[in-house]
Amino acid sequence: MTLPEPGQVTYTRAGLAESRHEVHLAVVDARGDLWAGCGDPDLLSFPRSSSKPVQALPLALAAPELPQDELAIACASHAGTPGHLAVVRRLLERSGSAEGDLRCGSHPPFDPGAAADLIRRGEAPTPLHHNCSGKHAGMLLACALLGWPREGYTQPDHPLQRRIRELHAGLADLPLDAVQMGTDGCSVPAFALPLVGAARLFARLAAPAGPHAAGLERVFQAMRHHPDLIAGPGRLDTTLMPLVPGLATKMGAEAFYGLALRDTPHGPLGVAFKVLDGGERARPHVALAILEALGLPLTAELRALAPATQHNWAGREVGHVQVRLPLIRA
Repeated sequence: MTLPEPGQVTYTRAGLAESRHEVHLAVVDARGDLWAGCGDPDLLSFPRSSSKPVQALPLALAAPELPQDELAIACASHAGTPGHLAVVRRLLERSGSAEGDLRCGSHPPFDPGAAADLIRRGEAPTPLHHNCSGKHAGMLLACALLGWPREGYTQPDHPLQRRIRELHAGLADLPLDAVQMGTDGCSVPAFALPLVGAARLFARLAAPAGPHAAGLERVFQAMRHHPDLIAGPGRLDTTLMPLVPGLATKMGAEAFYGLALRDTPHGPLGVAFKVLDGGERARPHVALAILEALGLPLTAELRALAPATQHNWAGREVGHVQVRLPLIRA
């Protein structure tokens, strides 16, 4: 079917459009059928870190007794706070791995306080501070439990990465060759798939079924019970999930977003959207517009995550944010 034109998030100043972000969106029901959307639901896109719940699935299936916080950090783009690092260390210890075994690279913590503490101590960031270190620690443990070599775990031909690609294809109802591969910022494969396929991944989290149901349910519950580990203070996943019952979300780089909605008036739904220009500031505005369009109430706390009015550093009102999301049932 033909869906309406893409959505738009427009920033205005003095009544004039100053910038505009184009949005493509797919909503999928529990059966995996396209339920609604706008723009191009077949837009081929990299979910980037929105893939982490699927990348953690081999671990969830292999380690059913793993504590929820450790599974959550394996799904996370964490902020590098001391609390985040402590959970990553525990996960590393389970496989007999050390920080030096992580192949994600290094960057300063996303959390400003944690980054400032490093500077005050005169210390450089290590791989542990990388927002993907929990995912990598989880991958090392999955390899140990499944009898696969830990060496080379980030390579596309490693058994773990082949398995993760197969899971993307199976959960998205796609042939394997439809799941394209690039390389992510943390050096593991980044898988590209149509938006409707990515939405199916989140529909499977919202309504687990089939041979992977137990692992999907564990991932969903870990994300729901530990939103503080999935992102960090002040970041969208961490603030949004506690405000919406039955919601698990995962941000991806370049303004990708996935939502698993368990409790909507229409039943469980999976959502994936891409802000085409990578404008991440548009993401919370689109997320709230989706919740409202699906009949979920927007509280004052939710609306505060995406204010419609822009203020300058002196507190003066200088512009507005307008969201147009022509979400049409398929």
